[in-house]
Amino acid sequence: MSKGTYKKFKPYTSLTFDEYWLAQDELWDISLKESKKQKKERKSKLNDKDVPDVQERIRDNKISEE
Repeated sequence: MSKGTYKKFKPYTSLTFDEYWLAQDELWDISLKESKKQKKERKSKLNDKDVPDVQERIRDNKISEE
């Protein structure tokens, strides 16, 4: 876990409202960064593949000629 303002508390220690939401905000930030990283990885994998041009296939479709 990265260093931040979140402190490790003993199980019997209760968190204040601000401490709880600060910890939740940090978890949210970590999750958001990971989601963006995974999205970027998926996009780069798709770009690396030879993806056929979908628009060309749609234009060649008989329905579009009608």
